[in-house]
Amino acid sequence: MLVFGHVAAATVTCHALDRQADLRWVVFLTLLADMIDKPFGLIIFSETINNGRVWFHSLLVNLLLSIILLLWRKPLVYVLSLWFHQLCDRMWMRPWVALWPLTGRFGYRDMAIDEWVYNVLNPYNVISDVIGLAVLLKFATHYRLFRWDRLIRWLRTGTLESPLLSSK
Repeated sequence: MLVFGHVAAATVTCHALDRQADLRWVVFLTLLADMIDKPFGLIIFSETINNGRVWFHSLLVNLLLSIILLLWRKPLVYVLSLWFHQLCDRMWMRPWVALWPLTGRFGYRDMAIDEWVYNVLNPYNVISDVIGLAVLLKFATHYRLFRWDRLIRWLRTGTLESPLLSSK
């Protein structure tokens, strides 16, 4: 799954569970694994790993992050947003990553450009991202985030104001 699918799944679900949760944190935490693993695995360690799903896609790192969030007394939806990434990436299909460090090294992943393009454009990724984009657009329309003042308020506070409170 790509960005829109991750963000839509986590944002809509976490907002439904906790209307006061800071959705900026939900978006950040659901994308954290890719923000760290993609640059490290595909660029910095391209000669040895060449894989965008490494440390932060493992159960161990997510368990540690979950414990840290809970110790900081953060809302449970923030922990949930971390795990949405694992769910959306279907990490049970990649046990050598999910169970790291028990599985040892990640191993070099030699991927031709056509295989990489297929992985990005495979039906699961395309369909889930199109649906995710549609859901986010509906969500933004519902909360009137296309209005500049409401978007700025959300960017400053991370919470959404009821669309019924605004008469404009």
